[in-house]
Amino acid sequence: MKIIVAIGGGEMGRIAKLDDGTEYQTPIETTHIDSLVVRLTNKPHPKVLFIGTATHDRPHYPKVVYKQYVERLGCLSVDALCIETEQLAYEEIRKRVLCSDIIYVGGGDTTHMLKVWKEQKLDKILFEAYEKGIVLAGISAGAICWFDWYDNMDDIEKLDDLALVRGLGFVKDFGVPHYDWLNEKEREKINLLLKEKNIRGVAIDDCAAVVFRGGKMEIISDEKSDKTVRFIP
Repeated sequence: MKIIVAIGGGEMGRIAKLDDGTEYQTPIETTHIDSLVVRLTNKPHPKVLFIGTATHDRPHYPKVVYKQYVERLGCLSVDALCIETEQLAYEEIRKRVLCSDIIYVGGGDTTHMLKVWKEQKLDKILFEAYEKGIVLAGISAGAICWFDWYDNMDDIEKLDDLALVRGLGFVKDFGVPHYDWLNEKEREKINLLLKEKNIRGVAIDDCAAVVFRGGKMEIISDEKSDKTVRFIP
């Protein structure tokens, strides 16, 4: 069965820094979704492949995913596929992708990520994994990359230049992450663009997700808040 879990955003306990350099651990907010990702494999201890291209393969990110998926949720392993910082042959990349049970794509710069993927033909390998039934999951950039469309602005302050950009097209519509971060003016710009293009938007709040499974769509909301998924315009 083809499965995609698109998570709008949320923290997983990473170490962040304040402006003065003080470090702190962020909350662990997405466990209700991450545990579903694990269950969707129908395996007691699935293997996770983490792809952090959107943050240029930063070494700290896989450690955060490991703590969540292995130490908290009982997965067997988390392997980090670093196609930007390591010289990996196509067949090695393909083997590591297709031997996984879960592919988890991190957040960051969506356009940069897709450019690197296409250069190394990872987009085609991921489609093969999708067809095979490997669970594809991701947060923020790792959520909207699967859609037909996403916006061209990773910096929301530049939303005056909003335009549609082609995603991978594994699922239909226009993906919007962090929708609960947007103010009314920003939301209206997105609504107007989608009305003009006659495209439906799938707007996903932090701590919420949309699951595409066997041709059906399911909304996963945060029961402790009003975080959910909306369809726009």
